[in-house]
Amino acid sequence: MRKIASIIDHELTWVQPRALQSEFELRFGDELVGKLHFPKFLSSLAEAETADGQWTFQRVGFWKKRTVVRASGADADLATYVPNVWKGGGTLEVEGGSKYLLEVNRWRSTVEFKTVAGETLVHIKIRGVFRHSASVQMYRKAMQVAELPVMVPLGLYLFVMMQRDSAAHAAASG
Repeated sequence: MRKIASIIDHELTWVQPRALQSEFELRFGDELVGKLHFPKFLSSLAEAETADGQWTFQRVGFWKKRTVVRASGADADLATYVPNVWKGGGTLEVEGGSKYLLEVNRWRSTVEFKTVAGETLVHIKIRGVFRHSASVQMYRKAMQVAELPVMVPLGLYLFVMMQRDSAAHAAASG
C-alpha cells in the first residue's frame, strides 16, 4: 500500500466489494490503498488501515454522541469528532489542539474536511444506495496536515454512520 499523501494529486475511490456488507476498500486504480470495515454487524466500531497506520473509530456517549479516533490497540484518543446537531457536519478536534471542520451537503452526498479558515482539504462524494462507492479528492493544502491519513477513512465512516442514523429514524417514524 502507498501512503495517502503520495497520491494527493489523484482521485481515489472507496468501493464496497459486496453489497450490504460493511467493508470498504480505498483504491487508486486497481491498487489497494486502504480499508475500512465494521467487525460486528450494526456496531459503531470500525477499523481502518492505510500504509500510514491503523485506527479505530467508534461512537461514544448517549445524549452527546461523538466519535473517537484511536490508534489500533490503544486506549488514548488521537482525535474526537463532535457533530453539530443543528447545522449538520461538525468538528474534528485533534489531541494537541488542531481543529478541522466537516461539512455535509443537504443531500448527504458529499462530505468535506476543511480548515477552520474554510479551505477544503478532503472532498468525498458518495454514490450508490445498497452498494456504496465514493470518490475522494485531496487538495494540496492537505499535504501540510498530519491528520490527512485519518481524515480519508474517517470521512467515509461518518457517512456510513449518517446513513445508519437516517435508516433508524425512518424506521422509528414509520
